[in-house]
Amino acid sequence: MEKHPGKLFYRLSRLYPGDELPLKRKPKAKVYANPLETQALPSLRPEGGPPLFRVLAHLKPALPEVGAAITLKDLSQLLLPLAEREGLRGFPSAGEAYPLEAYLVALRVEGVFPGVYHYFPKEHQLFQLSSKAEAGAWAEALFGLSPERAAALLVLTLVPERSEALFGLRGYRYALLEAGYAAGLVLLAAVGLGLAAYPAETFYDEAVARLLGLPEGEYPGVVILLGR
Repeated sequence: MEKHPGKLFYRLSRLYPGDELPLKRKPKAKVYANPLETQALPSLRPEGGPPLFRVLAHLKPALPEVGAAITLKDLSQLLLPLAEREGLRGFPSAGEAYPLEAYLVALRVEGVFPGVYHYFPKEHQLFQLSSKAEAGAWAEALFGLSPERAAALLVLTLVPERSEALFGLRGYRYALLEAGYAAGLVLLAAVGLGLAAYPAETFYDEAVARLLGLPEGEYPGVVILLGR
């Protein structure tokens, strides 16, 4: 019996000829019924900006260095890959289960109160969950990676049960892949806007979950530091 947890995960989530998938009804996306505030975002700009391959040539993770704020329009465009358009989002999702959630920790975003927000992709809105940004606590949670020069943190979380309902244990693979797709597109959007974005994959899971107030069954995937 395989004892290595990583190898065991891949063995248990393999598909073989003749296997049947659960294909249960897709769980609904999360909606916060009573947020502290609702922050509307500017309309998305589907056109404009530098050509794609010019952006790709400059694509690389970069920590914010200036410590300046970002605008609400910048934030709106950064969230473009996560927004729902005609029932779909800007990244692939097996079975359209979308096991991904997004939270914003606003530190210095023009026109936005500091605090923790949940992003609602269907309406392209932010729902404020807490008025505390807690930059010091985030530095501890991120293994000492200080967010002091970041304008915001974008945290992508996983709800693997949404994919598991359709694909069984293999759905956990899909949830991890989806976080990678979405994070890559956010980094691409940041470069196109002339902003800095840095994905922090190493963190204390329970600390991040506590700072966001995550329920059981929802797990931190990646924390992206955004700024200039």
